[in-house]
Amino acid sequence: MNKSENELIAELNKMQEKYSALEAKYDNDINLLREQEKELRLRLLFLEGIANSTIDGFLVVDLFGQKILQNNRTVELWKIPQEVIDDPEGMNQIKHVMHMTVNPQQFVDEIDYLREHPNEKSRDELELIDGTVLDRYSSPVLDSDGKNYGRIWTFHDVTERKNFEKQLIQLNSDKDRFISILAHDLRSPFNSLLGFVGLLKKNLHVYSIEKIEKMVESIDCVSRRTYDLLEETLLWASVQSKKTIYSPSIVNIDAAITEVINILEPIAKLKNIKIEYVDKKEIQLNIDIYMFKAILRNLISNAIKFTREGGNIEILAAYTESETTIKVSDNGVGMRPEFIKTLFDFSYFQSNKGTANEVGTGLGLILCKEFVVKHGGKIWIESTINKGTVVSFTLPV
Repeated sequence: MNKSENELIAELNKMQEKYSALEAKYDNDINLLREQEKELRLRLLFLEGIANSTIDGFLVVDLFGQKILQNNRTVELWKIPQEVIDDPEGMNQIKHVMHMTVNPQQFVDEIDYLREHPNEKSRDELELIDGTVLDRYSSPVLDSDGKNYGRIWTFHDVTERKNFEKQLIQLNSDKDRFISILAHDLRSPFNSLLGFVGLLKKNLHVYSIEKIEKMVESIDCVSRRTYDLLEETLLWASVQSKKTIYSPSIVNIDAAITEVINILEPIAKLKNIKIEYVDKKEIQLNIDIYMFKAILRNLISNAIKFTREGGNIEILAAYTESETTIKVSDNGVGMRPEFIKTLFDFSYFQSNKGTANEVGTGLGLILCKEFVVKHGGKIWIESTINKGTVVSFTLPV
């Protein structure tokens, strides 16, 4: 049956209405998808921002170990060049990262193990050739049904913590050694003091004035040495706790050297040792006067300690345009070369009795080195057995 013109027009209008409705729905869907795409892009932008602002590095790989995503921190920690990052296959990055480690075999073994056990988590520490230590952790990416899609690796820089742990271990070791030596070295002078005082107390009305004077002189000498031990110990503790502040000022070192010699001369006279400051010069330096005197006091005290009765000690200061060198030399017992190498190392330090059985903590030279280095100078020792020792240190102008 043929349709009339009106019927055909009506059907056409209906089709146009349906098309318009579909077109409107299509436009609406397109706009909705565009809004969703915009929102997704914004979310992705924020996620990338979060990923690249984290303190830890992370790397996402698929089941075959191929790189999917990594943040900037990973690139920074592993020092990955741009041409390696751009490698589409990712093999160059694996090679680069492997050879960045101190122990490449450890790196390979862990990856091989996880390839055979894809659903396991892992954690270990990697040391890199630049000294960085990384805490490396990984976990599989699993869906609710347990299907594995790959693995996420995270890298946390623990270098500072590891160094701090090493320092703590060393400090504890140093502390134990220090307490042991200090207890040993303080026991001897205190035993002497107690012995002298006990004898005096028991024989005060028996001993002659001359004998009493001699014993009092011995008590005074032991007391001074014990006080020096205490001063040296307190100074070392202050340096270790960072309480000693470097405070330089313009100083006439001639006056400072003379002052230290005057303080130590009475002790030297007990062994009939002569201290001489030769070729005096009016040298002005920008130094910490407290540290400078401590260096001289320790070096001259050591020279007295290891010089035999009737010996000589000389102090010499010489300067150039760049630095001043101070030398403390004696004609004492001298030292072996292998012993000299250990003198500035706390892990080897030990106290040795002097030619008159003087005691010491063994900290003096270690303190001297710390103070000289504070000034930007250097210190060294030259010595010959039974001929003497020269300790020299420099101070920059």
